[in-house]
Amino acid sequence: MNKTWTVADILKTTCDFFGRKGLTSPRLEAELLLSEVMSLSRVQLYVNFERILTAAEVDAYRELVRRRANHEPAAYILGRKEFYRLNFTVTKDTLIPRPETEHLVDEALKLAKKFPPDLPIADLGCGSGAISLSLARNLPQARIAAVDLSPEALAVAEKNALNLKVAGRVEFLLGDLAQPLSGRTFSLICANLPYVPTEDLPALPPDVALYEPKPALDGGPRGLGLYRRLLPEVPGLLEAGGYILMEIWPPSLDELNGLIVQAGLSPAGVLKDYGQQSRVVTAQKL
Repeated sequence: MNKTWTVADILKTTCDFFGRKGLTSPRLEAELLLSEVMSLSRVQLYVNFERILTAAEVDAYRELVRRRANHEPAAYILGRKEFYRLNFTVTKDTLIPRPETEHLVDEALKLAKKFPPDLPIADLGCGSGAISLSLARNLPQARIAAVDLSPEALAVAEKNALNLKVAGRVEFLLGDLAQPLSGRTFSLICANLPYVPTEDLPALPPDVALYEPKPALDGGPRGLGLYRRLLPEVPGLLEAGGYILMEIWPPSLDELNGLIVQAGLSPAGVLKDYGQQSRVVTAQKL
């Protein structure tokens, strides 16, 4: 006879299983996957603890649990990830937006106050559009250009722009770094480029190493390959007084500051992430 499962029982069993697998948030992820299967919010799960799952629900849940136990990220299983209080579609063609990147958005919104409301902004390496679309939602008059080298990633970003109702205010451009922006200048440039040093890729957690797109992770030696290419072009892309904001691999901070100065820019600040690591670097064209 098949076992009957209540919501409470299956959550406890899954949480214990995920804990043995070494997942960092076993209860949260067990709830997220069950919410998906049952079409309930996490709060609704709690008020339905004694509800018995159907056989179809148990089978569907077991499949999602199996995938997560094999280190496939929950965001890819669910096809979405929350970022800056907004829901973003994500696929295996895009990196999963990280909470640390919200610091870059925070700083960009703070710096945007120094410019007219219709300021031009560029987002280089936009991926799923997490940065550019979050800015578009919070700066309704800004003129935003989002660039990525991957047509598949741009397609995801364009879908997110439609879902978030900002499609008419963000221009999506296919190309390498700032190449599609030749002849234009911006008040703010946001760059969350691949920054994991090639030599550190083997040490990434399996959730990242096995599933997230390697070209969006590999930053070359010291994680600065793309920033070495980009920074010499930045003075020609920024208007006087404009800023570039860069998310980085924390140990590369000192070397990056040297590249900033070599490019003729002025270091303007460093923001630490939730782990108190230097994560977002700003520089200004004086």
